[in-house]
Amino acid sequence: MRIADDFGLGREHDRVILDLIERRRLDGTSVMIDGGITPADIERLRLLRNHGAQVGLHLNVTHDFSEKGAHRGIGRLLRACLSGGVPEDIRHEFQRQTEAFQTVFGFLPDYYDGHQHCHCLPGLDASAAALPHSTETWIRVPLPATLSRLTLNVRAGGPKVLLIAALAARAARTFRKAGWATNHDFSGFLRLDDAGQVARWLPRLLEATPADSLMMVHPGSATDPVQCPGHTAESRRVEAVILSA
Repeated sequence: MRIADDFGLGREHDRVILDLIERRRLDGTSVMIDGGITPADIERLRLLRNHGAQVGLHLNVTHDFSEKGAHRGIGRLLRACLSGGVPEDIRHEFQRQTEAFQTVFGFLPDYYDGHQHCHCLPGLDASAAALPHSTETWIRVPLPATLSRLTLNVRAGGPKVLLIAALAARAARTFRKAGWATNHDFSGFLRLDDAGQVARWLPRLLEATPADSLMMVHPGSATDPVQCPGHTAESRRVEAVILSA
């Protein structure tokens, strides 16, 4: 399953993801509900869901959408969570965003994940596990199933993958204890600020991903001023690789 992150991050970015879902290059996307998505794109995504696309909620407490919700930088938030002190204004954000998603789309998310994997941080994993869901709803665990696939993702995404995988392994226990379904396998860690590395490693990750794995991708528009304010090449390369896969 190929899932695109960050729907809602920018209008051109959103339309690239919608185009890829329509071309059956993607199986779904997760929505940053505070992103100011146009009504036309919401309706387009709703119709694609009617044809089988997965529409999830991309929980976000690290990206600032003009004070629409509480947020912290990922480093600061990670330190707070590891010390056992989830900020009070952050603690309720997941529930607020879920309610906003349901108001906008008229249904609960098909799955949940987190921007910068924030839903796997200590304390926030419990908040995610308490979100409303049905028996079919699942939650993303960014953890490759085997050592060889973890090694490949570390080579593609850098040493930070080891920290994310460790937090994900801990969060997975929280999710499963609460009765959630999770993905069995995971891939898609990349250095998104390095276009050459994306072009080198994304095809290898796609080729090595088995059929029962979840593949996270970040396609979008290189000219979107929100998604790519400081760099313009990597998103177009990601889109081109997915189209050719």
